[in-house]
Amino acid sequence: MITKLTITIVCLFAFIFVNNSIAQKNEFDNLKLASDLEIMARNLEKSLAVDRSNLTMFDVVKDFGAINTGLTITTQQLQKAIDSCSSRGPARLYFPNGIYLTGTLILKSGVHFELAEGAKILGSADEKDYQVIYPAYKNNTDPQVNKSLFYGENVDGISFTGKGIIDFNGTNPIYLHTGNNDPRRPFGIRIVSSKNIYVSGLLLLNSPQWLQHYLDCENLMVENINVFNHAHQNNDGIDIDGCRNVYMRNSRIDSDDDGICLKSNGPSACENVLIENCVASSHCNALKLGTESTGGFKNIIFRNCKAIQSVTGHHKINGIPTTQSAITLIITDGGQMENVWFDNIESTDCETPIFVTLGNRSRKYTPSAPKPAIGSIRNILISNIKATGAGPKASSITGLNNTYQVYNVILKNIDIKLTHPGNAKDKDVDMVQILQERKPSYPSSDAFGNLPSYGLYCKYINGLQLDHVEFKLQCTDPRQAIIIEDCDKVVRQNVKSI
Repeated sequence: MITKLTITIVCLFAFIFVNNSIAQKNEFDNLKLASDLEIMARNLEKSLAVDRSNLTMFDVVKDFGAINTGLTITTQQLQKAIDSCSSRGPARLYFPNGIYLTGTLILKSGVHFELAEGAKILGSADEKDYQVIYPAYKNNTDPQVNKSLFYGENVDGISFTGKGIIDFNGTNPIYLHTGNNDPRRPFGIRIVSSKNIYVSGLLLLNSPQWLQHYLDCENLMVENINVFNHAHQNNDGIDIDGCRNVYMRNSRIDSDDDGICLKSNGPSACENVLIENCVASSHCNALKLGTESTGGFKNIIFRNCKAIQSVTGHHKINGIPTTQSAITLIITDGGQMENVWFDNIESTDCETPIFVTLGNRSRKYTPSAPKPAIGSIRNILISNIKATGAGPKASSITGLNNTYQVYNVILKNIDIKLTHPGNAKDKDVDMVQILQERKPSYPSSDAFGNLPSYGLYCKYINGLQLDHVEFKLQCTDPRQAIIIEDCDKVVRQNVKSI
């Protein structure tokens, strides 16, 4: 005979089984992601970071008559060298000591640039030396750029290596009176819809606009580069935009605008990306996904990285005197963000250590494209974070509203020391109004301003886990440490404020 107790037990086990199944279904397997991306990275290393000494080498001066005085434009000779190398390649294109003044160079498959120590490629400041080019891959950057010093589209197998310098000449006075995202200012390196790209060892300086833009590419490896980009506004350090299979390591980026930035300015997702052992400085956002998000972001790891102050100190062109944020994750132009892990990140003097937001700017990537639907953010793990000198703008994680929430966020082993206080009136900030006003535009920690908490503010999240999270207040701040509003399935353990 079936008793009520038996029915109760059966129902209880069924409830546990169903909930466990749901939990397993929604679980973010970060260790598997790390394993998969490490395999990808090893494969890229084996195929791209290789010894090319067996390839035929051509000297741009001896073989093609390139002028290396820095006083005479030598675009024609360098382009002839590139074309010849490609037709006879794969081959190495060697730049001996000297300064090579040039306009736009069109990259070709199978050409491997090698810059000797003491070699410098210098971008021309004359607009007529730059070709106007729009890629076949339509994207949101088309209105802001149609020129670059290096341009490649549909190329396969190229590299930039050596101990030399590429100076994009963005500090030239000709650019002083240009505006935000002004197409009169060329990009530095722009490579579109290409594959098997390797960049290593170089010092890259002062682009008139973005310094490196890898757009809709696959199989990209960047390592051991130094970037200093403080010439003008829009001076990002590196932009990885809608690319697949990317490995970046052991690099130093110091930029006025965003440092290491993943974007999706068109329909292609930024997918399968591992960035490790890098140091980034920025007066805006040091490590960032977004703001442009059309194609979304999937399977991304940043680990063992530092966000530190720029060597420029408080001298900035854009942003703030220190750093707006260490870690920024934004979906606001549609697209899905999922399976993202930031691990072992240190930040110094970043106002906002962590900023995650789902917005609804819904900007079309071309005028004829459909307006994007509201995007999504899920499966975000941020672990082993140490931040000093933070504040007064608190870290925050915010969905759009109760319908469009952020799903499954874990903050684990977070240690944030705050030295810059807010004030009493911040306690009364109307966050509903702030989010309603800021979400349809350009969402950023700076745009949000001071929040009603000093450590962490969370709103519109479904599945939030705080595990060993500690805020150490090293100043007097009248606000409370943590505010969690309109969130479902919240788990807190070992959460402290001192």
